[in-house]
Amino acid sequence: MPWLIAAVAMVALIWGNSLVPGEGSSSVSMAVVDAVRAVLDGCGIPSAWVTNFLVRKTAHFTEYAILGILTAQALDHDGRASQARLLAIAALLVLVPSIDEGIQLFVSGRSGQVSDVLLDCCGAATGAVMRHLVRFGFRRGGVPDGGGD
Repeated sequence: MPWLIAAVAMVALIWGNSLVPGEGSSSVSMAVVDAVRAVLDGCGIPSAWVTNFLVRKTAHFTEYAILGILTAQALDHDGRASQARLLAIAALLVLVPSIDEGIQLFVSGRSGQVSDVLLDCCGAATGAVMRHLVRFGFRRGGVPDGGGD
């Protein structure tokens, strides 16, 4: 149950971010760009390659990778990965970003993009597969996987 609550909270966070008007969303992204550039500059590493586009797309991929991990753990907590469970996980991990981009169609200064749905799905799939590989690796190596939820 805690994994399900965490997954639902992540969806709420994602959809909440989609409700932020374009101007506010851009200012948050630019603050991240500035912070990353400052850190890189402080380390003597060139930072011009860190752009608003890169930060936004990385955020999309990362938040959905986290959702993929949480959803896979919530819906397949025992690691048995039946066909029905995999289908439910896949359906949710396609539905959530589709709704996310749909929400943005109705928010000032935002737009829903099919390319973002695809990027989000790739992030979610990456998270779900990473969760499976880590869990499978623990089982194969004899390390406890954390047991029940």
